[in-house]
Amino acid sequence: MSKIVKVHNLSVSVNNHEIIKDLSIEISEGEIICVTGSTGAGKTTFLRVVTGLIPELYKDFKIDGEISIFGLSPSEALHRGLVAYVPQDVYSFFIGSTPREELAAIGIESCCSDIDLDKDIDRLSDGQLYRFLLNTALVGGAKVIAIDEPLSHIDWWSVEKVFEYLKSFAESNKLVIIVAEHRIDLIKNFCSSIVKLDASTTECPNLPKLGARNNVTSTAIELRDVHITYNYEHILKGITMSIGFGEAIAITGRNGCGKTTLLNILAGIAKPSKGFVNISKRTKLFMVPQNPVYWFPSASVEDVAKLFARKCKFDGNIENVLSVFNLDRDSKKNVYSLSVGKARLLSMALAHISNSSTIIVDEPTLGLDCKSKKILVDIFNKFLENEKTVIVATHDLSFAKLFNTVYILEKGKLMKGQ
Repeated sequence: MSKIVKVHNLSVSVNNHEIIKDLSIEISEGEIICVTGSTGAGKTTFLRVVTGLIPELYKDFKIDGEISIFGLSPSEALHRGLVAYVPQDVYSFFIGSTPREELAAIGIESCCSDIDLDKDIDRLSDGQLYRFLLNTALVGGAKVIAIDEPLSHIDWWSVEKVFEYLKSFAESNKLVIIVAEHRIDLIKNFCSSIVKLDASTTECPNLPKLGARNNVTSTAIELRDVHITYNYEHILKGITMSIGFGEAIAITGRNGCGKTTLLNILAGIAKPSKGFVNISKRTKLFMVPQNPVYWFPSASVEDVAKLFARKCKFDGNIENVLSVFNLDRDSKKNVYSLSVGKARLLSMALAHISNSSTIIVDEPTLGLDCKSKKILVDIFNKFLENEKTVIVATHDLSFAKLFNTVYILEKGKLMKGQ
């Protein structure tokens, strides 16, 4: 098999901060290579270098060493359409307002039979958008496809099917697929080889359970027979639930089942088409959306935290807060330069600073390694010790199992898990 990608002694740095050091790898046609490492280890940076986005779009990086795609530089390969990148942040790569407009803009006639191509992009779930981007990359003619953190977007029920298809597609079309992923244990059987960018572990066997209160006496949020209909589509059907102060609730389900819509109802952001919603006057809500980076002001991590502290009248030590959330080394970085995982940790730090009584988080483990997940669980437990309520939506079943109460959303209906 011919070698398509050749990387020799690759080092990448930005602002004198070394991200990747002396990485060498060769990848043959038909292979799926999995790249793993801790949050901020350089996985996304490596994919962007391979696909020419660094330095074509991201100019401040310094690249040393040699890297070639079919004997071309990554920038040349990018301009010839030989490489494609499926980003972790799905919302940053759309041009059109619907999938059909997007296909027209990039010159693809048809794709993705399981997605409504005329639906507004902001009405599709994160997972549906990711599958759309993945499919357009596959049918677009590229020979090297870089896929960033797919398990953050693909639900547990679909992982094996998706990767069986990717493996078959790579082999039959003689192309290379490079996957950056934390949860390598779920896809390692599909990988020709695994490249570790640091010594971090890829499995999280000992995360503690969440210690929610058993004797909940007062209600924070109550839903009764809630329905949501949009353009004749019945998204939520008769949702009834009561969430008390000090409870920890996980809501799970397939991509596009309505998890984010339900969180928006619980947060008071969206109104039901039918039904009753009651949010206690004692409830001070803080919601972390799936893509929190878009509501950060453009400033350093430390400045954003201090600004938030002033608005929330938080009198704690900001340096200590950033240290707890493993952000002390990132305090001077602009928030828009953070990895998705680090941005997730910053959003949770702001939730802590807000001193809210109810924390709602959409896909909390997005971009997080084992160490960061442990930090997240410890923070959630501190919230619960102070009788705060934690509500998350996730398709990470291993994380959902840490919660005392798990709901499954399927075909618009909510069921209590075992």
